[in-house]
Amino acid sequence: MNASESAQALFEAESLPFPPMPAALAAALKPQAAGWFATRAMASSPYDIDHFLAEVEARPGPEDYALVGFDGHGSNSWAAHFYLVADGIALFIQLPWGGAYVDPVPARAEIAALFDWAEALQSRLQAAQAAGRIPQGLRLQVAASRFGRAGWRWLDAAKEAAATPWNPSAGMKAALLKELDDVIAGRKLLNA
Repeated sequence: MNASESAQALFEAESLPFPPMPAALAAALKPQAAGWFATRAMASSPYDIDHFLAEVEARPGPEDYALVGFDGHGSNSWAAHFYLVADGIALFIQLPWGGAYVDPVPARAEIAALFDWAEALQSRLQAAQAAGRIPQGLRLQVAASRFGRAGWRWLDAAKEAAATPWNPSAGMKAALLKELDDVIAGRKLLNA
């Protein structure tokens, strides 16, 4: 079994869907530590989501990568992780999974729903890019976490990330899909 198949088997063993990512990144996954995989060496464990958010903010064009798996500490600070940094997107999903007090049935449903949404988000972003509606250097940054930052914003590689405000996480899933539908249809113009 190769590393990509091992990563998929890890999610199957938990009765969770595998996170949606480009096939080339899925094929490049390698074990990093017990319970998680990534396409490149990582300086931090996935539980430290702020490290990964800061990396994208400090380096607006980091190399494409994916990170998937389960990580945490203690008896209840455990999460399922899916981080994807690729052309036009920096998506960070971190949801409770595996802790002593986490009910697996609703947690599994929440993770599956968010992975479905992440797939729809990526599809719409690709459609907007194909239509030439995303200016060069613009990247959608999304954080969906119960342990750290949550929200979304468009980052411009030519501008200071700290100056770009975050949109709130409340209603984020519907708001982002609508925004991308409006961008695709030309009802909203994104500026770099």
